[in-house]
Amino acid sequence: MSTGEVTSSSSAAGSRIDSAIVQVTHSSCRIHRSSAGRFSTPLLLFCCLTAALCGFASADEGEYAPLWELGANDAVSSVAIAQDGSTIVASAGSMVYLLDQQGNVLWKTVAGSRVNGIGISPEGSRIGVAADKLYLFDRDGGQLWAEKTSFIYRSVALSSNGMYVAAGCDNGAVYIFDRNKKQLWDYDMGTDSYGIAISENGRKIAIGCDNQGVYYLNSREGESWSYGTGKLVKGIALTPDARFVAAGSYDRCVYLSTGEGEHLWKYPTSDAVLSTALTNEANEVFAASGRTVYVLDRTGADLQKITLGGRVESVAVTPGGEFLVVGGGDGDRSIRLYTDDATLIESRDPTEVEMDETRLLDNMTGSVTVPPTPANDSTDTAVEVNARAQEEIPITSRVFGWVENILALLFEPQEDFLA
Repeated sequence: MSTGEVTSSSSAAGSRIDSAIVQVTHSSCRIHRSSAGRFSTPLLLFCCLTAALCGFASADEGEYAPLWELGANDAVSSVAIAQDGSTIVASAGSMVYLLDQQGNVLWKTVAGSRVNGIGISPEGSRIGVAADKLYLFDRDGGQLWAEKTSFIYRSVALSSNGMYVAAGCDNGAVYIFDRNKKQLWDYDMGTDSYGIAISENGRKIAIGCDNQGVYYLNSREGESWSYGTGKLVKGIALTPDARFVAAGSYDRCVYLSTGEGEHLWKYPTSDAVLSTALTNEANEVFAASGRTVYVLDRTGADLQKITLGGRVESVAVTPGGEFLVVGGGDGDRSIRLYTDDATLIESRDPTEVEMDETRLLDNMTGSVTVPPTPANDSTDTAVEVNARAQEEIPITSRVFGWVENILALLFEPQEDFLA
């Protein structure tokens, strides 16, 4: 069987999923924590403290700065980006937009209902939309197919070249289709799936569910492992090789695990976590919570906090971390592109940034319009928001972040993690 092939399976997976739900909801289950992890933690603590004390001269290097932003007429509930950063897809209400790296609208389309999730294949050739139907588009905006059931699709993710399309539905099932709409596999989760991610080769799937669980599935065998967070899980992200999984829960925490089910850490935030994203090897972990995009490193330490004028709804990042897309909700309603590439930041014309901050996507016409200037100069404008977003994080906060997460691993068993 060739790499990435998804085998057919019956949806009668009740016995496996029933046991998984027990694992998620009952605290009597075994806590997964390897002995190697316990012995290595003191060494990890020493290394992290050494890095914290010695490495701050270059700590601010590589922070994310804005390239452009577009206003929207609705909350930008979902964003996705191709691996090379050339193509961005975003949803606002029932509208779907495809943008290039400069923020130009390549095409737009309207779904039959509010869009719950979008996805793009790694190379950008296929776009998936989860709404009243499951839609698949090509890069030119042509609709390839639409799959309708009597239920609503809540999430979608695509493997390389759109060979496999994974979707979560509010009938409690997860489906995998091929690029020609043939249903290859379905799995009865027994609960709604609010977030979904798929590996580049289509073999691994991570799901965040209404029953407070995070599930890691093998498309050939079903569930590999799961754990509970205590509240609904919406933010799910996988590295392209599926070696790391990030989850964001309404319990106001970000979780990082390995693909083998080793739970690395959890990070407390100020609000429910609506979206997560990962770079290669989980070198950077992104979480949308309240008005803030948290940028964490692989140990769970703060790297940067980007603040918007309203709620952050969605985040997506390229595997190398060069480009970060942020979708804003109530109080902001924008699509923003950030970069940590110093060359791009230095070459950006400040006057162009100011012009970008006035552009508004018109959901009715698809044109780009310029809104009137607020009469009150003290209004919380996008310029002020960007200034706050780039506010430097104190060194002491970074040290405390590192120490807090390391001490949590050293002295506090991760009782929330049920494996």
